Amino acid sequence: MSEDRAKELFFSYYGNEFFMWKDGDLDEYKTYNISKDQELIWRNELIDKLCSELDVKHSSSLNGLILIINYFGEYDLLKKVLYFISDNYGKADSFLKLRYAEELFDIIEKSKFHEHAPEDTLLETKKFVIVIINDILSNKIEISAESEKILEFNRYMSDEKYLVMRTQDLLKKIESYDI
Repeated sequence: MSEDRAKELFFSYYGNEFFMWKDGDLDEYKTYNISKDQELIWRNELIDKLCSELDVKHSSSLNGLILIINYFGEYDLLKKVLYFISDNYGKADSFLKLRYAEELFDIIEKSKFHEHAPEDTLLETKKFVIVIINDILSNKIEISAESEKILEFNRYMSDEKYLVMRTQDLLKKIESYDI
């Protein structure tokens, strides 16, 4: 029974002990004395589960995979994430495309903490981020009703203007970032 609770904690925090600690659950998790081998088995189960649940409209699985890449340096997953985004890119509105680009750039930035980060995959990711940004900036801005709900907190400028400004800022960052 205690292993079930440990697995529940592991899955809910994507295996990230920092987040467990931040929320006050790390001490409980540590009491279960889960081996690193068991955690690796669970991480692979979690990755399989998240990959099977990838969906354009619901980004929690994609976000979970990105957390795993950033925390554990699981760069094999980066290719899966890139394939998912490129396969579903046409279904995304401008805001979701920007979120994809920002998340991918975040992976690139955090890769400096992992000495085994594959430079070729990171360069491919950087090029793809630039493609996404150029697509957003060169086409009519489309914002879905779901995205409008997320953006409505911004009271000082229109959603379109805000999105363009955020996209241009990301372009400056990625163009000056060396891999």
